[in-house]
Amino acid sequence: MTPLTPSQIVKFLDQHVVGQEDAKKQLAVAVYAHFKKIAFAKAADSEIVKSNILLIGPTGTGKTLLCETLSKALGVPFVTANATSLAQSEYVNEEIEAILQRLIDKAAGDI
Repeated sequence: MTPLTPSQIVKFLDQHVVGQEDAKKQLAVAVYAHFKKIAFAKAADSEIVKSNILLIGPTGTGKTLLCETLSKALGVPFVTANATSLAQSEYVNEEIEAILQRLIDKAAGDI
C-alpha cells in the first residue's frame, strides 16, 4: 500500500472531523512518517521500530473520532479499550486477550 501524503490524510479528516486543525495535521504527519519507517525497514530487511502517538484531551473533543476516521482512510482496523483497568497493578490477562481478540476480529483474522 502506498501511504497517503499528510495533506491527503488531512483532507480526508477534514471531511469527517470539525475543528482540531492542529491535531489533524500532527496526526497526519506522524502516521505518514510511521508508514515510511515501515517501508524503509522492510526494504532494508531490518526490525520495525515501534511508533506511538498519545492523544490527550477532555471528553468529547474528538480523539476517538479522529482515530476511527483515520483508520477508515488508511484501511486499518481500530478498536477502543478502557486502559484504566489495564493500568491497575492487578490486571487480569483475560482483559488484554479480549482486547487483542477484538482487534483480530476487526482485522478479519489478518494478524
